[in-house]
Order: sequence, then structure tokens, then C-alpha cells
Amino acid sequence: MVAEHKPIHAHVVSPRVKQALVYPQQQQYPHEIHDEAGDSLLAHLHRLAPSVAKDFLPRPSIRDDVAFRLINDAYPEGEEESYIAISYVWYKVSRDTPKKLISLVGDLPFGWVQTVEQVPLPTTKGMFQAVLNERRAGEGLWFDQVCINQEDVIEKALAIGTMDSIYKNARIVVAALDDVSVTVEELQYLEQYYHKYVFSDLPLDQHPNRGMNPPVMQQYPWLRSFVERILSSMWFERAWCAHELRMGRSHVFLVPCSMEYGEDSAYTVVRLTGAFFVHIESLLRLVPDSLSYYDQGAVAVRESYPRPRPSLWRSLVPTIPEIFNMKAGGNPRLPEHMRRLDANRDKTSIVLNVTGIPLVLKPPSPLRRPAIKDECLRQLLLIGLAARDPVTLCTTGAPLQLHDGSISWLCKPTPLDQPSSYSVQPPAFPQTTNTITQGSDGRAEYIQLDLIFLDLPHRTQPNPNFPAIAQRAREFIELCIQYQVQSHTLWNLAQTSTHPRAPALRNIFLQTLACMFECGAAWLLDVVSQPSFPQSISSLDPAALELLFNPQVILRTYVNIPFSAALLHILGTFIAHGIPWASSASERTHGPLVVSAPSPSPPPPPRTFAHKTVPLPSEKLLLFAPFAHSKTFLVAVPAALKSPDYDALARGWILTPSSPFTGSGMRSPKAAAVSWVLRGKATVFGEGAVNAGLGDGGGESVRNHRVYGPGVGSA
Repeated sequence: MVAEHKPIHAHVVSPRVKQALVYPQQQQYPHEIHDEAGDSLLAHLHRLAPSVAKDFLPRPSIRDDVAFRLINDAYPEGEEESYIAISYVWYKVSRDTPKKLISLVGDLPFGWVQTVEQVPLPTTKGMFQAVLNERRAGEGLWFDQVCINQEDVIEKALAIGTMDSIYKNARIVVAALDDVSVTVEELQYLEQYYHKYVFSDLPLDQHPNRGMNPPVMQQYPWLRSFVERILSSMWFERAWCAHELRMGRSHVFLVPCSMEYGEDSAYTVVRLTGAFFVHIESLLRLVPDSLSYYDQGAVAVRESYPRPRPSLWRSLVPTIPEIFNMKAGGNPRLPEHMRRLDANRDKTSIVLNVTGIPLVLKPPSPLRRPAIKDECLRQLLLIGLAARDPVTLCTTGAPLQLHDGSISWLCKPTPLDQPSSYSVQPPAFPQTTNTITQGSDGRAEYIQLDLIFLDLPHRTQPNPNFPAIAQRAREFIELCIQYQVQSHTLWNLAQTSTHPRAPALRNIFLQTLACMFECGAAWLLDVVSQPSFPQSISSLDPAALELLFNPQVILRTYVNIPFSAALLHILGTFIAHGIPWASSASERTHGPLVVSAPSPSPPPPPRTFAHKTVPLPSEKLLLFAPFAHSKTFLVAVPAALKSPDYDALARGWILTPSSPFTGSGMRSPKAAAVSWVLRGKATVFGEGAVNAGLGDGGGESVRNHRVYGPGVGSA
């Protein structure tokens, strides 16, 4: 039971205490070490996009400017040595504002007047008291509505930039789930289950009751009902809450029990540790039909246990759509349309916090671009580009539409832009011969950079045998349909005759296999054996592959079901990872295309090992290109991304000339800038040796290339 709380108040801690509590790691190192990264990044951003750079400050520069307040007893015995932080969602639709109550003259002796500040509680009184009870003796409490001066626009903007440090250094983060409750019956069952969990001999990172058949959530419906109700809390939908959870070192979840009889009465609060919450949520994931309860808040809980070691840079591009797909309220005191813009600013700040980028947003100003979603995405992508993040050049979403109606060359980031083959952030791309710049000519903005143009042999030297190759691919696909071979999800859809996508999917499987025949068996084995390829080839028999690729072998006399299933799975993997689905592309709009790396001049001699001549690797590459503009587009790779470190990214840019006279003489001496229109991006699949040598063959154009987004006039 929770008793009525003692008088408390918020106070500004001393600079020494703030340094010890919020920035403990910086006591061991000079400030200059931490300041350098922010100053350097802002300088790079200013050279790239001055209009964006003026909206940001280096994060370390505000460290001493932001007041740090803590809530504590009205008469504490000493300065705080630690604090806890609350993570919450407002339980009221309309938020109260702080009030000052002044006693009447004559109520106190000697003509004294007492002023008491009443601040709105973020939760019910009982829940707030439960949060206070989580404190140790003399420990402070932090939550934003009181510990940040909400009337001071400058303080609020700067304080948002330090949220990661505040939650990261709190002893615990208390998540108050005030909009859901636990029944008395569930509480009784939960106590019994928790005792079994506590006395389990398994380590903390392993979960008892996993692997049971049927799953434990199906055996105990009350447990499933409890977990699903917890996950239905608005807390799990909020971007700030997920961020606060990720930053915290230790977590506690508080859920009220439904036995209370009014807001002012005492009531029971269920306390769940972070480790136990992860345990019950992991059991729910074993139930097939529970997928609807997955959201970023629950993902944040799982990612926090075991706690990952923080790094200077987190992956920027995957974080952006994750945060922007969640909810943020914005300043409730603003009109609705301005509140939505303020919510976008909040999300921008969260992304900067999560990724460790040492910049903070300046306070809003009417002279700046409106904070519509695409403008915020533009800011973040250009910050990433200034930090030489390679994924910012490989985003595959729709082009950004800016506040003035123009279409940017930048594309929306998507969760698919950084493949799972990258267990860590890809390395920063190196400086190129000509510095990458960004500008605008009054029509739209563009990027100016060095490009490596790939050759298009289907235009200059079409393969006369391709019709026969396509026919052989058709025979194989028809045999697999005849024998009802089960394989990749896309393939299973393709052979479902009643499915509306079936004809187009069959066609793209046929086209992809025909391109594989053209590239050769050795090419295919090399590509799928690379670490960046997302599919294992352990079940692909090289001998069977040679038979399939041998045009002299009659397919109908040799049907290998396991091999066929493995090959179809690899074809499906090429299609699934090659088509830029996030840009609304599909098997109806894109198809496979064989291109080649630019030929070296002069060509290198064959390699010789142990008196044996080894042929050079095939120069062929494969990508999925749009059918639109198929007669005019060219394919180029930004010179900054020619390293094989980036071979799994969508670094193949599909370009069309912005005038009918562009496109010839690309390797001529340096001349005026050539303008292109970006039509899409694609992953370029190729042998490891070709990827390693990309750009060594003379294909890097010496002309200045300006790339615009679609919407700029083109041929």
C-alpha cells in the first residue's frame, strides 16, 4: 500500500553535483576530447549544407548552459549522490500548468507571505508516490515537466539534447504504465509464477519455460492476457519512452492494480523488474498469433537486456524510420498544426540522442524552414552525409518533398537500407578526389560528386544466345511448378495460380535465372559465398549447378528436388534484396539487368599460379533496374562507395540525363558540370574480386556530376 507522500520540491543542483551525476565519464578526460567531435562534424555540415548547419549546435557546448534540477524532500540532509528518472505518458488528455499559491496576508505572523508552487503530476497521485518510493535515502527524482522549465524555450530545446545523458546515468528508469491495470486474480497468479521464476537455476539471460509444447502462454491464458494488456499501454507507442528505456541502465515497470476505489485512496502497484518483463514478453513471442503486439517499445525492452555497450556512433539510417514511425506529442500548449511540427523536432532530437551524434537542435525560430517530416529527414540525412555515413547515399525510399514543393535528390530512409549482413555500422566512406557538395540552382537541390559509370553490354554487345538462355530458364521454372517445389516465400506465391502476383513473380524468377545463366555458375557460387550475401549456400550442390548451367544437359531427364528448392531460394533472395520495395517498386516495375564493371585500359594480363594460368573473374554484375526509362538510363556507383565494404548497400544509382545531349563523352577532359536525374537505387551483385576492384578500371568520370531528384526536366 502506498501512503501519502511528504512535501517535496524541485531544486537546481550545483555544477559540481551535475558534473558527477550526469557527466561522470567526462571527469576522467579533458573536455576538449568530447568537444572536438561536435565541432568537427558541424564544420563539415556547414561546408556541405550551411542552411542545415545553422539549426544545430555542438552538444558539448551546451553542457554548462543547461540547468539540472532534481525533485527531492523539501529539507534534504545533503546533496544528491544519485537519482532515478521516470518514463511516462500523460494520463490526462489536457495537461495542467504549474500554479503558484500565495497565502493571504495575516495568515502568517510578522506579515510573512508563503508562496507554494504546485506542479502537475505526470501520473495519478498513487502512481507518483510509488515512483517516489523507488528512491533510496536522499536520492533525487527527475522528470521533464518539472525539471525542465517549460516556459523557457531556449532551456527546453537545449535540455532535450542532453536527455540521453540524463537517462543513461540515472540509477534506474521507472516506467509508469498508468493507463492499464492488473486484476486481483492476475495479481495472485502472477505472484505464484514470479516465485517460480526467481528460484529458477537458469542464468538471467536465459528464460525458464521456453520450448514448452504447447507454449506456456497457451497453457496459462491469464498470463497471456496480462502481458498483452501491458503491451497495449500507450507507453509502448511513444518515441520518447522507447528512447528513455534504451538509454537506461536498469529498469522497473510499475502497473496499478484495479482494486483501488478512487484517485486519492491508497492502492496496490505491481512492480516488474526489467529482466522479468523481458522474460514474459519473450514467452509471448513464442505464440504465433501474438505478432500484433510487437512494437518499437517492446523491441527497446528486449534490446536493453543484456545491456549493449554504448558506442560513439549508432546506425543512423535504420534509426530514423524507427523513431519517426512512433508517436510524439509535441508541446501541448501549441496549436494543433504547430504541435505536430514540434513533435517532428522531438523525433529529430531523439534520433540525434539514440545515434550519439554530438549535435543538438537550436530553439525553434520563425525564420527557419518549417519542421515538416521530410524537412527533418533531410536534416538528419545531411548530418549523416557530413559524417561520411555511406548508408545516407543508399536510402531507397521515396524522394523527399521539401516545404517549397521541390523534390530533393535525397530519398527517405527505410529499415531495409542497412541489410542485416552488417552486424555493425559500415565504415565511414573515404574522402574522394572532389569533395561531395550539395546545393540548389533555384529549381531544386542537387548533390555534386564523383561517379563510376558501369557498362551496359545489352546495348553495345547484346548476347545472341540470350533467347536460348531464356528458354532454358523457362523450362526449369515450369518443371519446378510441375513438381510443386516448395521454397522461398516469393516462389511459393509465384506458383499459387490464384494469387494476383503469381504471373509477375513467375516472370521475374524466370528473368533472374536467365541472367544467372548468362553470368555463369562460377559467378553465382562466388556471389552467394560472400559474407554480405544474406543467404547460405550450404544446401546448393556445385555439381548439380554445373549440370543445370550446361546447355547440353536436357533438363527433363534430371530433376533434383532438393537442389531445385535451394536454387529457387537463392533466386528469391536475389529478388527480395535486389528490388527496392520501399520506393513502391515491385516485380511489375523492376527486372534483373546484367551490367559490367568498367573495363581497365590497358587490360591486365591473366594471373598465373604454380605455372597454371587462372582466368580473370567475370566483370559481370547484376542489379534490378526499373522498366521505365530503360532506353535512356545509365548506372553509376558513387566513387565514395567503390569499396567492397559497401557491396550490400543500394549503391547503384539509376540515372537519366537531364537534357537530350547529356551522356556522351563522359570520360573526356574536365568540363562543365553534367546534370542527371536520379531514378532509383539498386544493390549491385558481383564477384568479390570485381567488387574489390570496382573503380580501378577507368570508369570514374573526371567531369563534375550534379544529380537531381525526379521532377527536374529531363529527356
